[in-house]
Amino acid sequence: MQPCTPEFSLKVLQPETGYRFSIDPILLAGHTDPSPNDRIADLGTGCGIIPLIISQGHPGTHITGVEVQASLAAIARKNVEENRLTSRVSILLKDVRELMPADLGGRVDLVVTNPPYIKQGCGRINPDSQRAIARHEVMLTLDQLLAAATRILTPHGRFMIIFPMERLHEVVDKTKRHTLGPSTIRFIHTKKNKPAELFILTAVNNGNPFLTMLAPCFYNPHVLTDTTNHETR
Repeated sequence: MQPCTPEFSLKVLQPETGYRFSIDPILLAGHTDPSPNDRIADLGTGCGIIPLIISQGHPGTHITGVEVQASLAAIARKNVEENRLTSRVSILLKDVRELMPADLGGRVDLVVTNPPYIKQGCGRINPDSQRAIARHEVMLTLDQLLAAATRILTPHGRFMIIFPMERLHEVVDKTKRHTLGPSTIRFIHTKKNKPAELFILTAVNNGNPFLTMLAPCFYNPHVLTDTTNHETR
């Protein structure tokens, strides 16, 4: 069984209560393979964990983390400063639904996202507003997310998303409708004899919808990483 979590050493602040990142953004960040000098946007960056990991592993890139919640954006900026990545990572306080290329200094080569995964109108909404916005489509639906991605991507830029398996068919169908051609997919498992729980989809803006199935990925759900220093505030 081959693990699929990246190795990194970061100091990460996050709220003691409210939104706290899980394994999903770490898995997604570890699967990105940007080219040198790529410009990247992370939509719904939370505390900034995805830009931190990508920037540490790919120092030639520049990443903008976009976050609608002011309290989380402030923590993300603090994380960028604490890890001395201000020259490579920017945090933008902005509603993704209103995001335009000019907000990012032009179109980007790669969009990554670990978005709200509970479909609008489904499930009991978490009473904590940070968790509700991060998990439920109360402020950002999948269609709105994909529309924003196509607006800010270069003509053949890439889009990467991690999502629960129960929404696989919907994500594949809607990426096509938003001119994002599905390119690769990887199923994420906790055990070889268990069904996949998550998937990572890569799509290409204006690309041909020919989907390649990558080898499955296995991870330990109880361990984020041994080299992350988590703090709360």
